[in-house]
Amino acid sequence: MNELLVKIRFLIPSLPRAEKAFAQALLENPEAITHLTLADIARESNSSDASIIRFCKRLGYHGYSDLKQAFTAAIAEGDEVHEEEIESDDVNDILKKVFQSNVQTLQNTMVLANERYKDALDALIDAKAIHFFGVGDAFAACQFAFMKFCRLGIPCSSYSDVMLQYTIADNLGPGDVALAVSYEGRSRNVVQAMKIAKKRGATTISITKMNKSPLLRYTDIPLFISISDLTVGRDKVTRRVADQFILDVLYLGYITKKKQDFSKRLKRTQGAIDCNKIM
Repeated sequence: MNELLVKIRFLIPSLPRAEKAFAQALLENPEAITHLTLADIARESNSSDASIIRFCKRLGYHGYSDLKQAFTAAIAEGDEVHEEEIESDDVNDILKKVFQSNVQTLQNTMVLANERYKDALDALIDAKAIHFFGVGDAFAACQFAFMKFCRLGIPCSSYSDVMLQYTIADNLGPGDVALAVSYEGRSRNVVQAMKIAKKRGATTISITKMNKSPLLRYTDIPLFISISDLTVGRDKVTRRVADQFILDVLYLGYITKKKQDFSKRLKRTQGAIDCNKIM
């Protein structure tokens, strides 16, 4: 059930009006599809038979009957996830809820994984240089990735200053990779940096939640996340877990797929870092 709901939530922003109405109706009452005919659910959701069929095919099903069968089987499995908010909990309850939310975020992100991960990894392996773009807490994820790739001796950068981001983007070219991290894909600075990088011929990769956002206009390879969140205000506390997960996948994939032995370099770099430790 949860995998179906994750895919539907992901698709909603980009759906035509009639398909969106049907998708929202499914999210509000998933069990309804198990006992309603195509005509009934079209009427109940203020949609149409044709729109529902198109939506079913968009999800990879032949038609309404196949989608209905999939929902019936998913409901029988009983694996729907109900998110719990942080309220007046003690620290042990918060510990459990944060743990479960992080695990569910990773599982939801895996639902959206596709062949674009291979495309992204291939682009990184062939890159002359890799540059990371993000602002706010997304910059922390970029800095994390920068430190990882920097230890491999890969030419790379990650700057928080917007002028430096634009300068780096403007100096990119074919063979370079620009990788952006932006949850909603609407950060003006990041979108502009990626626009510049793409114009200069760099390969652009984005880690984002939306399948319809300004950032995607300038993205060659999108990698999508789907969070199960404990939101307090607008602070979506688990989104960086998914970002770091994807960046780790790309980093480890780079090490294992690149025809180069990084073990000596990593040991040497670690030795240089260890010299700074107090004995």
